Amino acid sequence: MDYRELLIRFAEGRETPQEREFIKNSTAKLIRQRGKDEIFRRNWGDDYLEDVLAELRKTMILQKSLIEEKSFISWRYFLSIVRSCVEEFYSKIRPSEEIPYEVAKPKTEQDERDIEETKIFAYEDRVEEKAEGPEFYEVMLDLMDEKDYPVVCYYLCKEVQKNCNKPKGISEANLYKRWERFKRKLKDHLPYEPSADAVKYFIERFLSEICQRQGYI
Repeated sequence: MDYRELLIRFAEGRETPQEREFIKNSTAKLIRQRGKDEIFRRNWGDDYLEDVLAELRKTMILQKSLIEEKSFISWRYFLSIVRSCVEEFYSKIRPSEEIPYEVAKPKTEQDERDIEETKIFAYEDRVEEKAEGPEFYEVMLDLMDEKDYPVVCYYLCKEVQKNCNKPKGISEANLYKRWERFKRKLKDHLPYEPSADAVKYFIERFLSEICQRQGYI
């Protein structure tokens, strides 16, 4: 889906009630996912979303010319704008009001989550609302280069089927290095935590539409 026209209409105040509700719900989901809902309510009241949307519209007005220059705006780009606005709004809170020390204190190594070789997604228990499967699939394709396909197909195939042929022309060592680089890219750029259902949807669809149809497995 292309979000370019939606953002332009929102910047100009011409969005439909349905579009405004979509932007509002998307923003609310992201705020909850990032654990900031309670903090925002404590500082700005239960209707804080209206203040966040006002800030988001200001951001859209400032970025309108940049948005108009783009031929396509993906879900990932749309969400990155919302996330930046939320973080800017969050920065207005005094540090003493942000979060308790017990929550903010640095994690030790034993607090960190171990991820198995073939597991590329980590989950946080506090995430209440998740992206739907088709939206997450679109986000993942936006993050991937075509050169990632054979590597991702191989490891996803291993996760589902266990017995998969290694891509031709790539050594085992290079295959593993490319897989680790891909996981780091996801960690750095994935804009939200996917649900288990969204991950399952992505894996099944990617294996079918990309890996099988294009002959990677």
